[in-house]
Amino acid sequence: MLFELQHASKCYQRGAHKVQALRDFSLRLDAGEILGLLGPNGSGKTTFVKLATGLCDADAGELRWRGHPVSGHRHLRELGVLLEGRGAGYERLSTWENARYFCGLREARFDAAHFQALAELLELPDVRAPLRQLSTGNKLRASLLCTLIHKPALALLDEPTLGLDLLGVDKLEALVRHGAGQGMGFVISSHDLHFIERLCPRIVCISRGEKLYDGCKSEFLQDGTGYVLQLQAGPQGAPALPEGLGAWLPQGDLLQLPLRDHAQACAALACLQPQLPACLSMELRPVSLRDRYRKLVGEQDEEGQA
Repeated sequence: MLFELQHASKCYQRGAHKVQALRDFSLRLDAGEILGLLGPNGSGKTTFVKLATGLCDADAGELRWRGHPVSGHRHLRELGVLLEGRGAGYERLSTWENARYFCGLREARFDAAHFQALAELLELPDVRAPLRQLSTGNKLRASLLCTLIHKPALALLDEPTLGLDLLGVDKLEALVRHGAGQGMGFVISSHDLHFIERLCPRIVCISRGEKLYDGCKSEFLQDGTGYVLQLQAGPQGAPALPEGLGAWLPQGDLLQLPLRDHAQACAALACLQPQLPACLSMELRPVSLRDRYRKLVGEQDEEGQA
């Protein structure tokens, strides 16, 4: 076991009100694991990162590193942190100079070959140019490099895809896979669910400071729904559904129909075929992480309102 947070709670004072950011939250991570941390805004994800990095203290609970209770901040030397998608580094310094500086802060040896390997993985141009001369996306790539330059045992990446183009996101994914292959653990918090679905074998979902799910991605997706039929109805309205197929679920201006498996999907298309030409658009696709996440968080919202 590399990292563990046990039964952590954290409350903030907001004027006359108290906000419970985390409530009895536990999480453990092994070396080489890639974990996707999901949750709406204000769910407690950033508070978790701040507790793990010592930026704030828990009201209750315990932090353990490599099986031992944490006292002081020595474990921070083995952490790499990117907070809220914000670039780290000094604008007047180059990527090379920033990397050397951050190694010095952690009392780590600067490895020029490791620096070059990270720069090549990220396809970061002109590592000798001051950060202020780089584009927004390349500044973030430089920050990612500086986050990993000291070969941390655990990297906490909060919204790491913000500001990256498609190529940059692909390079980030390659970087994480490379690090995990060398035994580095990753906790990645992001609203980019397509990125999380591609990259993270393990999912933790949090809402209102409480953990709703912690387990492998494949089991998270297997909730009895295998496919989703999605369409935009025409002027005649939603197609009538035969008995046994459930009901249309509104998603903005679209309608969705959860379907159990391939056989039910084929049966649904056969029954609806005469009505489909009147629809403006139609798509049948496998259930996604986005579908499952939306359903889980929506169910908790309904319970909170009951």
